[in-house]
Amino acid sequence: MLSLEFLTIPDPDGWHPSLRLKGDWLVIKISDGVLSGYGEASHSKQDNACKAGAQEIFTQRLKSFQLSLKNLRSLEEEVLATQPDFVRATAWSGINQALYDLLAKREQVPVWQLFKSNTSLNCLSLYTTINRALTTRTYDDYLSLVQKANDQGFKIFKCAPFGKVTDPNDTEESCREGLGTLALLREKFPEIGMRVDFHERFAPENFIKIVPELEGFDLDWIEEPFAMGDDYTELRKRTKLRIAGGELFWGTKVFSEITENQWVHVIMPDVKYVGGFGPLLLVLEMGQGRIEISPHNPSGPVSTAASLHAAAIFPDLVQSLEIPFDKTNLRKSYGECIEDGYLYLNDNPGWGLDLDTLVT
Repeated sequence: MLSLEFLTIPDPDGWHPSLRLKGDWLVIKISDGVLSGYGEASHSKQDNACKAGAQEIFTQRLKSFQLSLKNLRSLEEEVLATQPDFVRATAWSGINQALYDLLAKREQVPVWQLFKSNTSLNCLSLYTTINRALTTRTYDDYLSLVQKANDQGFKIFKCAPFGKVTDPNDTEESCREGLGTLALLREKFPEIGMRVDFHERFAPENFIKIVPELEGFDLDWIEEPFAMGDDYTELRKRTKLRIAGGELFWGTKVFSEITENQWVHVIMPDVKYVGGFGPLLLVLEMGQGRIEISPHNPSGPVSTAASLHAAAIFPDLVQSLEIPFDKTNLRKSYGECIEDGYLYLNDNPGWGLDLDTLVT
């Protein structure tokens, strides 16, 4: 018989109102009385509802689940045929990750080794997202934080300086501060890669108006300026900038549609929302040889490790992984090895993390 618990890792950047955080890291723990597996279900924006959904799923479907790779893949196929809301999708994703971690610990192998005997991946290139580590969002705050990221060895950072754009149909003036921030960062850090997340704040016709200015900043990519769909066909015709998107989608269907229509250059499945680790592998397999894939991951240690293990299974496909900027060095205490902008794979069982000391 399996048991379920919920653990919380406090967000290391705290709760200052200006940080605009999505919340603490919610961890799902599934135990068999001897070993425990961990999955991450953070940032659904409704942690209590996510816990309730996970508890319901677990009670109805998993309490007596016979855990094996075959049974887990069969369960995934069944679950992916449904269309859960975002909160329930996050709950399923966290449970799925925890089951893989528990299964690999029983086998005394890293999770990736459930699928292949060896990997060429030693480490994975990271880019750091700085949005949640900013406190004042002034020019000086941006400059200071990017300098710290550079000092830590990151070669690429991501920012989202368009928070003042609140009406997608009226952006001419509200986008000026964001453009000014990008201009300053490019001037002060000409060698570092810069990715920009627009959080769907623009109407397509208004975003296209600022594309020429954005092209002058030599951006590494632009991310989700507006909702995913046919408007991206026109955007790709109007710019040579790389476009990324797809961070909140469930399963493989939408990613297949994005890939077939060539709406973006990079898809960004998130292990916390796509259905979990197995479904993330399905998206990677679907996109192999067709599109670049960079997992979305402004998240805690569990989803980071799960994304790393997915890359170990497809080492030629995943070129980079997102990670939130860590001012506190808290993440090292969970067994992550990050050096000079790279996340290193270890041989420890499961996700390779040290989470058994976490308290509820």
